[in-house]
Amino acid sequence: MKALKITGKILLWVLITFVAVIITMLAARLIGKAVNGRTPDGAINETVYVDINGTKEWINIYGQDRDNPVLLYLHGGPGTTTSWLDWSILRTLSEDYTVVDWDQRGFGHNYPDHAEDKMPTAETFLQDGLEMTDYLREHLGKEKITLIGHSWGSVYASNLALEYPEKYDACIAMSLMVDMPESKAMFKEWALERSENDPELHALAEKLDHSMVVVDEEQADILTRLDEAYNFVDDYFNDADQNMYAALWFNPNCTLSQQLREMGMSQEYVDYQLKLIGGERCTVAFPMVQSLSIKDRTEYKVPYYVIVGTKDHGSINMVEEAESYFEKVNAPDKEIFYIDGGHVAPLLKTKELSEYVHKIAEKQNNG
Repeated sequence: MKALKITGKILLWVLITFVAVIITMLAARLIGKAVNGRTPDGAINETVYVDINGTKEWINIYGQDRDNPVLLYLHGGPGTTTSWLDWSILRTLSEDYTVVDWDQRGFGHNYPDHAEDKMPTAETFLQDGLEMTDYLREHLGKEKITLIGHSWGSVYASNLALEYPEKYDACIAMSLMVDMPESKAMFKEWALERSENDPELHALAEKLDHSMVVVDEEQADILTRLDEAYNFVDDYFNDADQNMYAALWFNPNCTLSQQLREMGMSQEYVDYQLKLIGGERCTVAFPMVQSLSIKDRTEYKVPYYVIVGTKDHGSINMVEEAESYFEKVNAPDKEIFYIDGGHVAPLLKTKELSEYVHKIAEKQNNG
């Protein structure tokens, strides 16, 4: 009986301690969100839903000086919003720019109230980008803005700069996507070279069909095996130079439920994403992305800057492809920057990213 009482007391104290820890964490989150949500003197910090091309799309505008130029961030995917985590990354650029974090049509904060029934077309995305650009130009009183895009966002930004150069003063492409079949062909050659002493992986690389934008079951398995063996995969929480756990917990722009949803904790949202992109093989999204290929479009009327990870080797992104494309680009100014790491390194290594972006801002100011 005495032993049971002791055990009961221990369990009670464990429960009390657990509840106290949860309450402390939630209180810290509320305080942290409040602090991070403040607007510095003379600065700007706005979160709004903008009427764009027949729907509403979420943005957060943050800057330390309203007179700074405007930087519009285009996330990857399509459909992979990063506002659940990226606020602290983008704020490292706010000394030079008023930074706009944008959840593209139907995803992120736009779900479920402004969800889509099907994957938007390339034309729809370009119209969205144009209307968002014009909104920001008018709202913030700027003649032109700067584009910065990551992965899918890089080819999206590049197309906007090519189509509407009069509205932009520069385009920054991170982890640049150029052309999917070309990238896959380069990935095949890269994998063949590295698998010379591994007969099994070499045989898989030989079977890779670079002409397929959307892959079948066999090709999907080949890509999975090769990616696991050779592709340098970034981990937001392990490879960043910031504490991403803290950034996640103290995010001033997202509720906990939104963050959990974006992290893939909501099966309903995951099913929604897969529905729009055509499943795990992206049978709808990939052809749309390919239609925006910039392989043969190299004449820019705005400065063009590329930031790539040194180990970015995958079937839709190759650093070597970005380098080859960059060499062909004609632009008023151009430069390529390197950050050690894989596909997401240009975002995660914020100290280097902010140094490069600061250099670009200085060029714009001096130009």
